Amino acid sequence: MTNILNIADTIPQPVALKDIDDSPGPCCMSFGFNLTPLIQSIENVDLINPPILRKDNQGNITIIAGYRRIKAMKSLKRGRAACRILSGRDISPLKCLQLNLYDNLSIRTLNQVEKAMILTRLSSLVSRDETMAYYMPLLGLPSNEETLLFFLRVERDLGKTEKEFLAQGRLSLQATKMLLEVDEASRSAILGFLSDIKLNTNQQTQYIDYLIDLAHIECKSIPQILGEKVLTGICSDTYMNGPQKGRAILRNLRARRNPSLVSAEKRFNKTLSGLNLPVGVQVNAPPYFEGTDYRLEVLFKEGKDLRKKLQVLYQSEGLSNLGNPWGKKS
Repeated sequence: MTNILNIADTIPQPVALKDIDDSPGPCCMSFGFNLTPLIQSIENVDLINPPILRKDNQGNITIIAGYRRIKAMKSLKRGRAACRILSGRDISPLKCLQLNLYDNLSIRTLNQVEKAMILTRLSSLVSRDETMAYYMPLLGLPSNEETLLFFLRVERDLGKTEKEFLAQGRLSLQATKMLLEVDEASRSAILGFLSDIKLNTNQQTQYIDYLIDLAHIECKSIPQILGEKVLTGICSDTYMNGPQKGRAILRNLRARRNPSLVSAEKRFNKTLSGLNLPVGVQVNAPPYFEGTDYRLEVLFKEGKDLRKKLQVLYQSEGLSNLGNPWGKKS
């Protein structure tokens, strides 16, 4: 890549803020930001880095770089700001976008929504091959078409609320991919619950996966399922915190999605509880009880301790009842 422009040769000059269009333009790559730290900085030491503006042949002024700086200055009711102004004749749309991209990369980490904004803007200016070969690594993304198409969908198909969740890190990329496969009403209902409960990355994918499966199995919409009293009751329970609510909702959805498996687990755990296993002894069943081999784990300090625990296990009368719980009655 060659140098974009020698910006240092452009002398900052005062520009009336009222003349600057601060709506998100074709170069904007800011989303989900907090202006407070920037406002405080400007109040303390003034505007250090002049924004870069573009003036077209009609005299209209738009922002190339410094969108948040202009918004902060306007919020402080400032009348003017020192800016670098480039003529529309001297700079192409691609160079404008590159200027803003490098300006942002030099001072901060872009969130996932901002990366989607950049890739979308690039899609009309450079080839897909160039985007994947150069710009995606620059954004810290793997250079493949699947990732590119996903981020283009993030910008095109997600609403403001979904984007806010993603930008804030409250929604994982995998969960976002799953949300893109459901309708807008379902996405809204799913995120409504995520506002009240706490789920980690794996739990988010389980949560959405259960809802999608249940919608097909029970012939209900996702908003209908999430509107049921048992789930709304969990969300409104003041005795549980966010993570507890999340686990409770996952247990409920899992039991509905896999009733036979959950019943088998209950029977297996009931058998285990009746064995009165020594402290430090644990029996692990194969996943979904689909295998034939179970695993016994024994924690011990020395051989004498091990012998004692093995003797307790050997004398346990209920040990012979331990096995595959499928088909057993509780």
